[in-house]
Amino acid sequence: MPRALISVSDDGFTYTTLNGATSRYSDTGQAISYLGDYAKETATPLTVTIDDGTKTTQIGIDENGKVGAVPKQDTATEATPDEPSTASSADGSASSTNGAAEHSEHADQSTNGLSAGGQSTAGQNGFVAEDDSTGSNGDSYPMGTPFSGPAAPTAPTVKKTPVRKRSARNRPQRLKKITVPGLVLIGLAILMIGAFVVPNIVPVDSPDTPQTIGSEQQVNPASELSVDKTEDVVPSYDNSPVWEAEVPKRASVTASDRGILLVNDNRLEVLDADTGKSRYKTKIDESPTFAVDTVIDGRPALLWQSGNTAEALFDGESKPKSYQLPEKARITSAGTSVLIKSGNKLSTFGADGLENVPTPQAGSTPMAIDQDELYSSDWNGPVKAQNIKTGNERSVKLESPGDELKIIDWISAGHGKAITLWGEQGASTNSGHRIQLVVHSLEDGSILSTVTTTTDIVGEKSWVRGQAGERAYIGPYLFDLESGLLLMDVSSRDIHLSEPRGSIVPCTMDTNTSCLLAGKHAFKTGTDLLAVVDKGKKALVLGDDSTVRAYPKKSETQDR
Repeated sequence: MPRALISVSDDGFTYTTLNGATSRYSDTGQAISYLGDYAKETATPLTVTIDDGTKTTQIGIDENGKVGAVPKQDTATEATPDEPSTASSADGSASSTNGAAEHSEHADQSTNGLSAGGQSTAGQNGFVAEDDSTGSNGDSYPMGTPFSGPAAPTAPTVKKTPVRKRSARNRPQRLKKITVPGLVLIGLAILMIGAFVVPNIVPVDSPDTPQTIGSEQQVNPASELSVDKTEDVVPSYDNSPVWEAEVPKRASVTASDRGILLVNDNRLEVLDADTGKSRYKTKIDESPTFAVDTVIDGRPALLWQSGNTAEALFDGESKPKSYQLPEKARITSAGTSVLIKSGNKLSTFGADGLENVPTPQAGSTPMAIDQDELYSSDWNGPVKAQNIKTGNERSVKLESPGDELKIIDWISAGHGKAITLWGEQGASTNSGHRIQLVVHSLEDGSILSTVTTTTDIVGEKSWVRGQAGERAYIGPYLFDLESGLLLMDVSSRDIHLSEPRGSIVPCTMDTNTSCLLAGKHAFKTGTDLLAVVDKGKKALVLGDDSTVRAYPKKSETQDR
Protein backbone atom coordinates (compact mmCIF):
# COMPACT_ATOMS: atom_id res chain seq x y z
CA MET A 1 0.00 0.00 0.00
CA PRO A 2 1.46 3.44 -0.93
CA ARG A 3 2.56 5.62 1.98
CA ALA A 4 2.18 9.36 2.41
CA LEU A 5 3.83 11.58 5.01
CA ILE A 6 2.23 14.72 6.43
CA SER A 7 4.65 16.83 8.48
CA VAL A 8 4.05 20.14 10.26
CA SER A 9 7.04 22.47 9.88
CA ASP A 10 8.29 25.29 12.07
CA ASP A 11 7.11 27.78 9.45
CA GLY A 12 3.49 26.90 10.26
CA PHE A 13 2.76 25.12 6.99
CA THR A 14 1.95 21.47 6.43
CA TYR A 15 4.02 19.48 3.93
CA THR A 16 2.79 16.32 2.21
CA THR A 17 5.13 13.83 0.56
CA LEU A 18 3.58 11.31 -1.84
CA ASN A 19 5.24 9.33 -4.62
CA GLY A 20 8.40 11.41 -4.21
CA ALA A 21 6.62 14.76 -4.67
CA THR A 22 6.26 17.29 -1.85
CA SER A 23 3.41 19.81 -1.66
CA ARG A 24 2.71 22.59 0.84
CA TYR A 25 -0.70 23.23 2.46
CA SER A 26 -2.02 25.68 5.00
CA ASP A 27 -3.15 23.03 7.49
CA THR A 28 -3.43 19.29 8.06
CA GLY A 29 -7.07 19.16 7.00
CA GLN A 30 -6.24 20.59 3.59
CA ALA A 31 -3.43 18.05 3.17
CA ILE A 32 -5.72 15.13 4.05
CA SER A 33 -8.34 16.55 1.68
CA TYR A 34 -5.83 16.38 -1.16
CA LEU A 35 -4.80 12.81 -0.25
CA GLY A 36 -8.47 11.80 -0.13
CA ASP A 37 -9.00 13.23 -3.60
CA TYR A 38 -5.89 11.44 -4.85
CA ALA A 39 -7.00 8.09 -3.39
CA LYS A 40 -10.46 8.46 -4.91
CA GLU A 41 -9.23 9.58 -8.35
CA THR A 42 -6.65 6.78 -8.60
CA ALA A 43 -8.65 4.13 -6.67
CA THR A 44 -5.56 3.65 -4.50
CA PRO A 45 -5.75 3.17 -0.71
CA LEU A 46 -3.11 5.08 1.27
CA THR A 47 -1.37 4.74 4.62
CA VAL A 48 -0.79 8.25 5.99
CA THR A 49 1.68 9.16 8.74
CA ILE A 50 0.98 12.52 10.43
CA ASP A 51 4.01 14.00 12.23
CA ASP A 52 3.64 17.26 14.17
CA GLY A 53 7.22 17.16 15.49
CA THR A 54 6.33 15.74 18.90
CA LYS A 55 4.26 12.67 18.04
CA THR A 56 3.12 10.65 15.07
CA THR A 57 -0.32 9.36 14.15
CA GLN A 58 -1.24 6.93 11.41
CA ILE A 59 -4.51 6.87 9.52
CA GLY A 60 -5.74 5.02 6.49
CA ILE A 61 -7.55 6.40 3.44
CA ASP A 62 -9.47 3.85 1.39
CA GLU A 63 -9.87 3.84 -2.38
CA ASN A 64 -13.09 5.87 -2.03
CA GLY A 65 -11.22 8.67 -0.24
CA LYS A 66 -12.69 7.88 3.19
CA VAL A 67 -10.55 8.35 6.31
CA GLY A 68 -10.28 5.52 8.83
CA ALA A 69 -7.88 3.32 10.75
CA VAL A 70 -4.80 1.80 9.15
CA PRO A 71 -5.46 -1.76 7.83
CA LYS A 72 -4.27 -4.39 10.31
CA GLN A 73 -1.54 -5.80 8.08
CA ASP A 74 0.17 -2.39 8.05
CA THR A 75 -0.22 -1.57 11.76
CA ALA A 76 2.41 -3.92 13.15
CA THR A 77 5.09 -3.22 10.59
CA GLU A 78 4.61 0.51 10.04
CA ALA A 79 3.42 1.90 13.36
CA THR A 80 6.89 3.30 14.15
CA PRO A 81 8.51 4.55 10.95
CA ASP A 82 12.19 5.25 11.46
CA GLU A 83 14.00 8.42 10.51
CA PRO A 84 16.02 7.16 7.50
CA SER A 85 12.87 6.43 5.49
CA THR A 86 11.60 9.94 6.14
CA ALA A 87 14.86 11.42 4.94
CA SER A 88 14.86 9.33 1.79
CA SER A 89 11.30 10.41 1.04
CA ALA A 90 12.36 14.03 1.26
CA ASP A 91 15.34 13.40 -0.99
CA GLY A 92 13.10 11.70 -3.53
CA SER A 93 10.77 14.65 -3.38
CA ALA A 94 13.51 17.09 -4.25
CA SER A 95 14.84 15.05 -7.14
CA SER A 96 11.45 14.40 -8.68
CA THR A 97 10.41 18.01 -8.38
CA ASN A 98 13.36 19.07 -10.53
CA GLY A 99 11.60 17.52 -13.50
CA ALA A 100 8.09 18.49 -12.54
CA ALA A 101 7.79 21.50 -14.81
CA GLU A 102 8.70 19.72 -18.02
CA HIS A 103 6.31 20.94 -20.69
CA SER A 104 3.90 18.40 -22.18
CA GLU A 105 2.75 19.09 -25.69
CA HIS A 106 -0.70 20.60 -26.19
CA ALA A 107 -2.23 21.76 -29.44
CA ASP A 108 -5.59 23.35 -30.22
CA GLN A 109 -7.68 20.64 -31.83
CA SER A 110 -9.10 21.03 -35.32
CA THR A 111 -12.25 22.92 -36.04
CA ASN A 112 -12.24 21.76 -39.62
CA GLY A 113 -9.81 18.83 -39.95
CA LEU A 114 -10.29 16.42 -42.83
CA SER A 115 -10.55 12.65 -42.93
CA ALA A 116 -12.33 10.02 -44.94
CA GLY A 117 -15.99 9.90 -44.07
CA GLY A 118 -16.17 13.51 -43.02
CA GLN A 119 -14.81 13.10 -39.51
CA SER A 120 -12.77 15.92 -37.95
CA THR A 121 -9.49 14.37 -36.94
CA ALA A 122 -6.66 16.75 -37.82
CA GLY A 123 -5.18 18.99 -35.12
CA GLN A 124 -6.12 22.64 -35.05
CA ASN A 125 -2.64 23.27 -36.31
CA GLY A 126 -3.59 21.14 -39.31
CA PHE A 127 -0.41 19.10 -39.17
CA VAL A 128 1.47 16.61 -37.09
CA ALA A 129 3.79 18.84 -35.09
CA GLU A 130 7.48 18.17 -35.46
CA ASP A 131 9.83 18.53 -32.50
CA ASP A 132 12.35 21.25 -33.32
CA SER A 133 14.25 20.74 -30.10
CA THR A 134 16.57 18.03 -31.37
CA GLY A 135 19.16 18.11 -34.11
CA SER A 136 18.31 21.58 -35.33
CA ASN A 137 21.74 23.17 -34.83
CA GLY A 138 20.33 26.34 -33.35
CA ASP A 139 17.53 26.63 -35.92
CA SER A 140 14.83 25.54 -33.52
CA TYR A 141 13.50 28.96 -32.49
CA PRO A 142 11.58 29.28 -30.29
CA MET A 143 12.47 26.81 -27.57
CA GLY A 144 8.88 25.79 -26.79
CA THR A 145 6.72 23.20 -28.49
CA PRO A 146 5.41 24.80 -31.72
CA PHE A 147 2.37 26.99 -31.02
CA SER A 148 1.39 25.06 -27.87
CA GLY A 149 2.86 27.52 -25.41
CA PRO A 150 6.18 28.62 -23.97
CA ALA A 151 8.83 26.12 -22.98
CA ALA A 152 9.22 25.28 -19.32
CA PRO A 153 12.26 26.69 -17.51
CA THR A 154 14.46 24.51 -15.36
CA ALA A 155 12.53 23.83 -12.18
CA PRO A 156 14.04 25.28 -8.99
CA THR A 157 15.23 22.86 -6.36
CA VAL A 158 12.67 22.45 -3.60
CA LYS A 159 14.08 23.38 -0.21
CA LYS A 160 13.67 20.43 2.10
CA THR A 161 12.02 21.31 5.41
CA PRO A 162 13.66 19.52 8.35
CA VAL A 163 11.34 17.56 10.55
CA ARG A 164 12.13 17.75 14.25
CA LYS A 165 13.41 14.45 15.59
CA ARG A 166 11.44 12.75 18.28
CA SER A 167 12.99 11.73 21.56
CA ALA A 168 13.12 8.05 22.39
CA ARG A 169 10.68 8.36 25.30
CA ASN A 170 8.02 9.80 23.02
CA ARG A 171 8.33 6.98 20.51
CA PRO A 172 5.15 4.85 20.65
CA GLN A 173 5.68 1.26 21.80
CA ARG A 174 5.04 -1.63 19.43
CA LEU A 175 1.87 -3.51 20.40
CA LYS A 176 2.48 -7.13 21.28
CA LYS A 177 -1.13 -8.02 21.67
CA ILE A 178 -4.45 -6.20 21.26
CA THR A 179 -6.66 -6.37 24.36
CA VAL A 180 -10.25 -5.21 24.87
CA PRO A 181 -9.10 -1.89 26.40
CA GLY A 182 -6.78 -1.53 23.42
CA LEU A 183 -9.69 -1.91 21.01
CA VAL A 184 -11.58 0.76 22.95
CA LEU A 185 -8.61 3.13 22.65
CA ILE A 186 -8.38 2.48 18.89
CA GLY A 187 -12.07 3.29 18.55
CA LEU A 188 -11.62 6.54 20.49
CA ALA A 189 -8.67 7.46 18.26
CA ILE A 190 -10.78 7.03 15.14
CA LEU A 191 -13.52 9.18 16.70
CA MET A 192 -10.94 11.87 17.50
CA ILE A 193 -9.73 11.84 13.89
CA GLY A 194 -13.33 12.15 12.72
CA ALA A 195 -13.99 15.05 15.08
CA PHE A 196 -10.91 17.13 14.33
CA VAL A 197 -9.76 16.15 10.84
CA VAL A 198 -12.74 15.08 8.75
CA PRO A 199 -14.59 18.45 9.10
CA ASN A 200 -11.65 20.07 7.27
CA ILE A 201 -11.95 17.76 4.28
CA VAL A 202 -13.56 19.48 1.28
CA PRO A 203 -17.03 17.99 0.63
CA VAL A 204 -18.14 17.15 -2.91
CA ASP A 205 -20.54 20.07 -3.17
CA SER A 206 -18.31 22.65 -1.49
CA PRO A 207 -17.24 25.92 -3.14
CA ASP A 208 -13.83 24.35 -3.84
CA THR A 209 -15.25 21.86 -6.31
CA PRO A 210 -15.23 22.89 -10.03
CA GLN A 211 -16.48 26.47 -10.15
CA THR A 212 -16.25 29.61 -12.21
CA ILE A 213 -15.84 33.33 -11.65
CA GLY A 214 -18.75 35.36 -12.98
CA SER A 215 -21.19 32.50 -12.53
CA GLU A 216 -24.22 34.77 -12.61
CA GLN A 217 -24.01 34.66 -16.44
CA GLN A 218 -23.55 30.92 -16.85
CA VAL A 219 -25.35 27.61 -16.68
CA ASN A 220 -24.69 26.17 -13.20
CA PRO A 221 -21.89 23.62 -13.70
CA ALA A 222 -23.17 21.59 -10.73
CA SER A 223 -26.71 21.35 -12.10
CA GLU A 224 -28.08 18.01 -13.25
CA LEU A 225 -27.90 17.49 -16.99
CA SER A 226 -31.13 16.01 -18.32
CA VAL A 227 -31.04 13.28 -20.96
CA ASP A 228 -33.96 13.54 -23.40
CA LYS A 229 -35.23 12.14 -26.66
CA THR A 230 -36.13 14.40 -29.56
CA GLU A 231 -38.18 14.05 -32.73
CA ASP A 232 -36.20 16.88 -34.34
CA VAL A 233 -33.33 16.10 -36.67
CA VAL A 234 -31.47 18.83 -34.77
CA PRO A 235 -32.90 20.10 -31.44
CA SER A 236 -34.67 23.48 -31.86
CA TYR A 237 -34.48 23.31 -35.68
CA ASP A 238 -37.33 22.63 -38.10
CA ASN A 239 -37.47 19.21 -39.77
CA SER A 240 -38.12 20.65 -43.25
CA PRO A 241 -34.85 21.61 -44.99
CA VAL A 242 -34.54 24.87 -46.93
CA TRP A 243 -32.11 23.26 -49.38
CA GLU A 244 -30.38 19.94 -49.97
CA ALA A 245 -27.45 18.79 -52.10
CA GLU A 246 -26.25 15.30 -52.96
CA VAL A 247 -22.58 14.55 -52.36
CA PRO A 248 -20.40 11.58 -53.42
CA LYS A 249 -20.88 8.63 -51.08
CA ARG A 250 -17.24 8.31 -50.11
CA ALA A 251 -16.50 12.03 -50.00
CA SER A 252 -14.86 13.74 -47.04
CA VAL A 253 -17.23 16.53 -45.98
CA THR A 254 -16.25 19.56 -43.89
CA ALA A 255 -18.64 22.47 -43.34
CA SER A 256 -18.46 25.99 -41.96
CA ASP A 257 -19.90 29.47 -42.51
CA ARG A 258 -17.45 29.96 -45.37
CA GLY A 259 -18.59 26.87 -47.30
CA ILE A 260 -18.83 23.09 -47.52
CA LEU A 261 -15.57 21.46 -48.62
CA LEU A 262 -15.96 18.14 -50.47
CA VAL A 263 -12.96 15.94 -51.27
CA ASN A 264 -13.50 12.77 -53.31
CA ASP A 265 -10.56 10.93 -54.88
CA ASN A 266 -8.87 13.52 -57.10
CA ARG A 267 -11.63 16.13 -57.04
CA LEU A 268 -12.26 19.04 -54.70
CA GLU A 269 -15.46 21.10 -54.58
CA VAL A 270 -16.77 23.94 -52.42
CA LEU A 271 -20.54 24.39 -51.93
CA ASP A 272 -22.17 27.62 -50.81
CA ALA A 273 -23.33 27.25 -47.19
CA ASP A 274 -26.30 29.56 -47.84
CA THR A 275 -27.70 27.83 -50.94
CA GLY A 276 -25.98 24.47 -51.34
CA LYS A 277 -24.91 25.39 -54.88
CA SER A 278 -21.40 24.80 -56.17
CA ARG A 279 -18.98 27.74 -55.81
CA TYR A 280 -15.77 26.13 -57.01
CA LYS A 281 -14.52 22.75 -58.23
CA THR A 282 -11.18 21.46 -59.47
CA LYS A 283 -8.99 18.39 -59.89
CA ILE A 284 -6.28 17.86 -57.27
CA ASP A 285 -3.10 15.81 -57.04
CA GLU A 286 -2.99 15.77 -53.23
CA SER A 287 -5.83 15.82 -50.69
CA PRO A 288 -5.99 18.75 -48.25
CA THR A 289 -4.53 18.14 -44.81
CA PHE A 290 -5.81 21.35 -43.23
CA ALA A 291 -8.91 23.53 -43.67
CA VAL A 292 -10.19 26.43 -41.60
CA ASP A 293 -12.29 29.60 -41.61
CA THR A 294 -10.00 32.59 -41.31
CA VAL A 295 -9.67 36.32 -41.93
CA ILE A 296 -7.07 37.63 -44.40
CA ASP A 297 -6.55 41.41 -44.42
CA GLY A 298 -10.03 41.85 -42.99
CA ARG A 299 -11.75 39.56 -45.52
CA PRO A 300 -13.34 36.25 -44.45
CA ALA A 301 -12.10 33.23 -46.40
CA LEU A 302 -12.11 29.44 -46.47
CA LEU A 303 -8.47 28.29 -46.42
CA TRP A 304 -7.11 24.82 -47.14
CA GLN A 305 -3.59 23.39 -47.45
CA SER A 306 -2.30 20.62 -49.73
CA GLY A 307 1.42 19.92 -49.39
CA ASN A 308 3.38 23.15 -49.85
CA THR A 309 0.41 24.97 -51.38
CA ALA A 310 -2.44 26.79 -49.64
CA GLU A 311 -5.55 28.22 -51.27
CA ALA A 312 -7.99 30.78 -49.90
CA LEU A 313 -11.50 31.18 -51.31
CA PHE A 314 -12.70 34.63 -50.25
CA ASP A 315 -16.39 35.38 -49.70
CA GLY A 316 -18.01 36.44 -52.97
CA GLU A 317 -15.21 35.00 -55.13
CA SER A 318 -15.52 32.04 -57.50
CA LYS A 319 -11.80 31.19 -57.65
CA PRO A 320 -9.33 30.86 -54.77
CA LYS A 321 -6.03 32.70 -54.34
CA SER A 322 -3.03 30.37 -54.28
CA TYR A 323 -0.07 30.70 -51.88
CA GLN A 324 3.28 28.90 -52.02
CA LEU A 325 4.32 27.85 -48.52
CA PRO A 326 7.93 27.60 -47.29
CA GLU A 327 9.50 24.15 -46.98
CA LYS A 328 8.41 22.25 -43.86
CA ALA A 329 6.00 25.04 -42.96
CA ARG A 330 3.69 24.49 -40.04
CA ILE A 331 0.37 26.25 -39.63
CA THR A 332 -1.73 27.14 -36.60
CA SER A 333 -5.21 28.66 -36.56
CA ALA A 334 -5.31 29.20 -32.80
CA GLY A 335 -6.04 32.89 -33.48
CA THR A 336 -8.41 34.68 -35.82
CA SER A 337 -5.64 34.75 -38.45
CA VAL A 338 -3.36 31.90 -39.48
CA LEU A 339 0.25 31.86 -38.25
CA ILE A 340 2.93 30.11 -40.35
CA LYS A 341 6.27 28.97 -38.91
CA SER A 342 9.23 27.81 -40.97
CA GLY A 343 12.48 27.50 -39.05
CA ASN A 344 13.05 30.82 -37.31
CA LYS A 345 10.77 32.74 -39.67
CA LEU A 346 7.14 33.65 -39.05
CA SER A 347 4.57 34.77 -41.61
CA THR A 348 0.84 35.00 -42.24
CA PHE A 349 -1.48 35.18 -45.24
CA GLY A 350 -2.04 38.54 -46.92
CA ALA A 351 -4.20 39.71 -49.81
CA ASP A 352 -1.19 39.77 -52.16
CA GLY A 353 0.81 36.86 -50.74
CA LEU A 354 2.59 35.78 -47.58
CA GLU A 355 3.50 38.61 -45.20
CA ASN A 356 6.43 38.44 -42.80
CA VAL A 357 5.65 38.59 -39.09
CA PRO A 358 8.14 40.13 -36.61
CA THR A 359 9.99 37.47 -34.62
CA PRO A 360 9.53 37.86 -30.84
CA GLN A 361 12.52 38.20 -28.55
CA ALA A 362 14.61 35.13 -27.77
CA GLY A 363 13.04 32.87 -25.16
CA SER A 364 9.47 33.74 -26.12
CA THR A 365 7.17 31.41 -28.03
CA PRO A 366 4.78 32.79 -30.70
CA MET A 367 1.31 31.36 -30.12
CA ALA A 368 -1.36 33.08 -32.24
CA ILE A 369 -2.34 36.11 -34.31
CA ASP A 370 -5.51 38.00 -33.33
CA GLN A 371 -6.62 41.23 -35.00
CA ASP A 372 -3.10 41.90 -36.39
CA GLU A 373 -1.50 41.24 -32.97
CA LEU A 374 1.03 38.44 -32.45
CA TYR A 375 0.78 36.87 -28.99
CA SER A 376 3.98 35.45 -27.53
CA SER A 377 5.32 34.70 -24.07
CA ASP A 378 8.02 32.99 -22.07
CA TRP A 379 7.00 30.37 -19.51
CA ASN A 380 6.01 32.69 -16.65
CA GLY A 381 4.60 35.54 -18.72
CA PRO A 382 3.66 38.26 -19.22
CA VAL A 383 2.11 37.82 -22.66
CA LYS A 384 3.48 40.19 -25.28
CA ALA A 385 1.03 41.46 -27.92
CA GLN A 386 2.86 43.01 -30.91
CA ASN A 387 1.05 44.65 -33.81
CA ILE A 388 2.43 43.00 -36.95
CA LYS A 389 1.62 46.08 -39.07
CA THR A 390 2.98 48.91 -36.89
CA GLY A 391 5.36 47.08 -34.55
CA ASN A 392 3.68 48.58 -31.47
CA GLU A 393 3.84 46.25 -28.48
CA ARG A 394 1.90 45.96 -25.24
CA SER A 395 2.41 43.71 -22.23
CA VAL A 396 -0.41 41.65 -20.71
CA LYS A 397 0.23 40.42 -17.16
CA LEU A 398 -1.96 37.42 -16.33
CA GLU A 399 -3.80 37.74 -13.03
CA SER A 400 -2.84 34.98 -10.57
CA PRO A 401 -5.73 32.77 -9.37
CA GLY A 402 -4.18 32.44 -5.90
CA ASP A 403 -1.15 33.03 -3.70
CA GLU A 404 1.80 30.69 -4.22
CA LEU A 405 0.32 29.41 -7.51
CA LYS A 406 2.50 29.23 -10.61
CA ILE A 407 1.86 28.39 -14.27
CA ILE A 408 2.50 24.67 -14.76
CA ASP A 409 1.35 24.47 -18.40
CA TRP A 410 0.14 26.58 -21.32
CA ILE A 411 -2.85 25.01 -23.07
CA SER A 412 -3.78 27.56 -25.73
CA ALA A 413 -3.87 31.23 -26.67
CA GLY A 414 -5.96 33.03 -29.27
CA HIS A 415 -9.41 34.46 -29.94
CA GLY A 416 -8.77 36.90 -27.11
CA LYS A 417 -8.20 34.20 -24.48
CA ALA A 418 -5.26 32.47 -22.80
CA ILE A 419 -5.86 29.06 -21.25
CA THR A 420 -3.35 27.92 -18.64
CA LEU A 421 -2.95 25.47 -15.75
CA TRP A 422 -1.78 26.81 -12.36
CA GLY A 423 -0.58 24.83 -9.35
CA GLU A 424 1.57 24.89 -6.25
CA GLN A 425 5.29 24.14 -6.26
CA GLY A 426 5.79 20.50 -7.23
CA ALA A 427 2.64 20.17 -9.34
CA SER A 428 2.96 19.08 -12.95
CA THR A 429 0.61 17.95 -15.70
CA ASN A 430 0.73 14.33 -14.53
CA SER A 431 1.38 14.61 -10.79
CA GLY A 432 -2.23 14.10 -9.66
CA HIS A 433 -2.29 17.43 -7.79
CA ARG A 434 -5.30 19.69 -7.45
CA ILE A 435 -4.80 22.58 -9.85
CA GLN A 436 -6.55 25.59 -11.32
CA LEU A 437 -7.68 25.66 -14.96
CA VAL A 438 -7.78 29.38 -15.76
CA VAL A 439 -9.17 31.34 -18.71
CA HIS A 440 -7.68 34.85 -18.96
CA SER A 441 -8.61 37.81 -21.13
CA LEU A 442 -5.77 38.79 -23.46
CA GLU A 443 -7.14 42.33 -23.46
CA ASP A 444 -6.12 43.13 -19.88
CA GLY A 445 -4.98 39.83 -18.31
CA SER A 446 -8.00 39.55 -16.01
CA ILE A 447 -9.42 36.16 -15.03
CA LEU A 448 -12.61 35.28 -16.88
CA SER A 449 -13.15 31.92 -15.19
CA THR A 450 -11.29 29.39 -13.10
CA VAL A 451 -12.03 25.74 -12.37
CA THR A 452 -10.58 23.78 -9.46
CA THR A 453 -9.74 20.37 -10.87
CA THR A 454 -6.93 17.78 -10.92
CA THR A 455 -4.15 17.04 -13.37
CA ASP A 456 -5.67 13.58 -13.87
CA ILE A 457 -8.74 15.24 -15.43
CA VAL A 458 -7.19 17.95 -17.63
CA GLY A 459 -3.40 17.60 -17.38
CA GLU A 460 -2.93 15.88 -20.74
CA LYS A 461 -6.05 17.23 -22.49
CA SER A 462 -6.32 19.75 -25.32
CA TRP A 463 -8.40 22.89 -25.74
CA VAL A 464 -10.86 22.14 -28.57
CA ARG A 465 -12.32 25.26 -30.19
CA GLY A 466 -15.59 24.66 -32.01
CA GLN A 467 -16.92 25.64 -35.42
CA ALA A 468 -18.35 29.18 -35.53
CA GLY A 469 -16.23 30.18 -32.52
CA GLU A 470 -19.01 29.95 -29.93
CA ARG A 471 -17.94 27.04 -27.74
CA ALA A 472 -14.73 25.33 -26.62
CA TYR A 473 -14.02 22.47 -24.27
CA ILE A 474 -11.19 20.74 -22.44
CA GLY A 475 -11.83 17.37 -20.84
CA PRO A 476 -15.32 17.47 -19.26
CA TYR A 477 -15.51 21.29 -19.09
CA LEU A 478 -17.50 23.24 -21.69
CA PHE A 479 -16.87 26.98 -22.05
CA ASP A 480 -18.51 29.93 -23.78
CA LEU A 481 -15.70 31.05 -26.08
CA GLU A 482 -16.87 34.65 -26.30
CA SER A 483 -17.15 35.33 -22.56
CA GLY A 484 -14.69 32.69 -21.35
CA LEU A 485 -17.20 31.44 -18.77
CA LEU A 486 -17.67 27.82 -17.79
CA LEU A 487 -21.04 26.58 -19.09
CA MET A 488 -21.14 22.92 -18.13
CA ASP A 489 -19.21 20.28 -16.22
CA VAL A 490 -20.11 16.77 -17.43
CA SER A 491 -17.54 14.94 -15.29
CA SER A 492 -20.29 13.44 -13.12
CA ARG A 493 -21.94 11.84 -16.16
CA ASP A 494 -20.58 9.31 -18.62
CA ILE A 495 -20.60 11.91 -21.41
CA HIS A 496 -17.69 12.65 -23.73
CA LEU A 497 -17.69 15.92 -25.69
CA SER A 498 -16.68 16.37 -29.33
CA GLU A 499 -15.93 19.42 -31.47
CA PRO A 500 -18.76 21.96 -30.93
CA ARG A 501 -20.94 23.12 -33.83
CA GLY A 502 -22.06 26.62 -32.99
CA SER A 503 -23.79 26.38 -29.61
CA ILE A 504 -24.55 22.64 -30.05
CA VAL A 505 -22.01 20.04 -28.98
CA PRO A 506 -21.94 16.50 -30.44
CA CYS A 507 -21.25 13.94 -27.72
CA THR A 508 -21.39 10.28 -26.77
CA MET A 509 -22.86 8.80 -23.62
CA ASP A 510 -22.69 5.32 -22.14
CA THR A 511 -19.69 4.65 -24.41
CA ASN A 512 -21.53 4.25 -27.73
CA THR A 513 -24.76 6.30 -27.70
CA SER A 514 -24.58 9.41 -29.89
CA CYS A 515 -26.07 12.63 -28.56
CA LEU A 516 -26.26 16.39 -29.09
CA LEU A 517 -25.74 18.66 -26.09
CA ALA A 518 -27.84 21.83 -26.29
CA GLY A 519 -28.07 24.02 -23.21
CA LYS A 520 -28.69 21.77 -20.20
CA HIS A 521 -30.11 18.91 -22.26
CA ALA A 522 -28.38 15.97 -23.92
CA PHE A 523 -30.56 14.63 -26.75
CA LYS A 524 -30.05 11.06 -27.89
CA THR A 525 -29.81 11.17 -31.69
CA GLY A 526 -27.73 9.76 -34.51
CA THR A 527 -27.73 13.02 -36.49
CA ASP A 528 -24.41 13.82 -38.20
CA LEU A 529 -24.32 17.56 -37.54
CA LEU A 530 -21.74 19.20 -39.82
CA ALA A 531 -22.07 22.83 -38.80
CA VAL A 532 -24.33 25.57 -37.49
CA VAL A 533 -24.11 28.58 -39.83
CA ASP A 534 -25.59 32.02 -40.50
CA LYS A 535 -25.34 33.05 -36.83
CA GLY A 536 -27.25 29.97 -35.71
CA LYS A 537 -30.08 30.29 -38.23
CA LYS A 538 -29.28 27.06 -40.13
CA ALA A 539 -27.99 23.62 -39.17
CA LEU A 540 -26.17 21.61 -41.86
CA VAL A 541 -26.61 17.83 -41.60
CA LEU A 542 -25.13 14.95 -43.60
CA GLY A 543 -27.77 12.25 -44.08
CA ASP A 544 -27.34 8.50 -44.46
CA ASP A 545 -28.30 8.95 -48.12
CA SER A 546 -25.17 11.09 -48.76
CA THR A 547 -27.18 14.30 -48.92
CA VAL A 548 -26.36 17.53 -47.12
CA ARG A 549 -29.46 19.34 -45.87
CA ALA A 550 -29.90 22.78 -44.30
CA TYR A 551 -32.52 22.96 -41.53
CA PRO A 552 -33.82 26.38 -40.41
CA LYS A 553 -34.00 27.48 -36.79
CA LYS A 554 -37.48 27.26 -35.26
CA SER A 555 -39.19 30.43 -34.16
CA GLU A 556 -39.56 30.93 -30.41
CA THR A 557 -43.26 30.03 -30.72
CA GLN A 558 -42.48 26.76 -32.53
CA ASP A 559 -39.73 25.90 -30.04
CA ARG A 560 -42.10 26.25 -27.11
